[in-house]
Amino acid sequence: MDYNKISNFLDKFRKIILQKEFVRESIVSIISNELSFNLKKDSVKIKNGIIYIEGSPILRNEIVMHKKNILLNIKKILPESNFLDIR
Repeated sequence: MDYNKISNFLDKFRKIILQKEFVRESIVSIISNELSFNLKKDSVKIKNGIIYIEGSPILRNEIVMHKKNILLNIKKILPESNFLDIR
């Protein structure tokens, strides 16, 4: 059995997972810096170009108020991403 082919196949998935984690960590960092609030990585979900934030109503209100700056900063750091909204 050729384990080299299996290893190459699994490397593709590893790269995809690491890329998603990098994007999530970058978004958490950008939002935390913009709001001066420590956001947990687990509270951010990304689906179909929309960033979902789980948190208190006060936190979500602050995010809505700074949404434009947050999306601009995300576009600067992650130019290949195409996030449409933060909810």
